[in-house]
Amino acid sequence: MSNYSHTTIRPLRADDIEPLLDWLAAPHVKAWWGTEDPQTSRLKYEERLAAEALTKVFIIQVDHKPAGMIQCYRHCDYPDCDKEIAIDNAIGIDYLIAAPDLTNKGVGTQAIKMMARMALTLFPQLHTVVASPHKDNIASCRALEKAGFSFVREAKLASAFPAEGTSCIYEKRR
Repeated sequence: MSNYSHTTIRPLRADDIEPLLDWLAAPHVKAWWGTEDPQTSRLKYEERLAAEALTKVFIIQVDHKPAGMIQCYRHCDYPDCDKEIAIDNAIGIDYLIAAPDLTNKGVGTQAIKMMARMALTLFPQLHTVVASPHKDNIASCRALEKAGFSFVREAKLASAFPAEGTSCIYEKRR
């Protein structure tokens, strides 16, 4: 159970881009998300504001305040990812918690549960939600397990951030 009674997710807005760039630069996030330059990240997330964007981005809120980001996308829209993960009819999710003091409090678990339900609604033809955190990101792996995801396998993924190391692939079926 979350220590925060009011965890929600809402669509990304233009005024979320600057805080998101700061979150991506935070040491506890950068360790797992890599070192993409800020301008590349800015352009990527500005493009994802469009209704037709392939990746749907949401802000995690705790008590109505931005606390992180979570996104979903169809693996088939990203063929390299789809091939590496090798789970049919999959929706990928990625997430981050903005502040270290919000980690290990259940916020990520709650957001993952909400995103899994929303992703299956956004993409009703698909039936599996997948996440692939780095295996050393114990907090992320535990959040997925608490959200009802099952461990599938470990894999070295070229598309993962950071690229070095092994990821744990988790899935939750409809």
